[in-house]
Amino acid sequence: MTRKLTPKQRKFANEFIKTNNAYQSALKAGYAKGTARNATKQLLENTGIHEYIIKKTANVEKHESDKADEVLKNVYRIAAGKPIKHDFVQTDNLKKEIVLRGVKKGSKPTATMRSGYETNETTITPAATKEQVAAAELWFKLNGKLKNDSKEVEKQKIRKLEAEADVAEQKAHDARNSGQDIGQQFDKMFERLKEDSDK
Repeated sequence: MTRKLTPKQRKFANEFIKTNNAYQSALKAGYAKGTARNATKQLLENTGIHEYIIKKTANVEKHESDKADEVLKNVYRIAAGKPIKHDFVQTDNLKKEIVLRGVKKGSKPTATMRSGYETNETTITPAATKEQVAAAELWFKLNGKLKNDSKEVEKQKIRKLEAEADVAEQKAHDARNSGQDIGQQFDKMFERLKEDSDK
């Protein structure tokens, strides 16, 4: 059973969600400085406040998840060539030329001026083939069914990473065993890198 929060506790929880600073949140919630300093730990350990914060963050996660689901649905619809809604602005260039006659060059037209030559249009059609291909590619990448590199290229990348790790490991080993100051070795290494980048 969750205890009902006082207005101060609710304000503290909301401020803490925004700032992640318990002391400042307590002050903004209306607690006195001395009380805020001493009570922050107790406020954060309060089960009612803790549950309230969890509930709030869960709502945001669900809302964002719903948005992501909607985006994924649209990607799939575009990839499948299904009709989708397209909103766009249609510009009548002849009317635009007439409306903008006498306006200083380089100045921006006002909304009233634009309304004389622009109209909002909506169509429901499948996306262009290029968009469908891009959406299908994205869909397959998200599902792990499409990779940019061939298996041979992936193997070469792995070999390169392993070789770089071996070289770094050997350099670290040499540094420990050479007795030189590690700071000096890093300075030398950075100088070599700078020289290489200047070439």
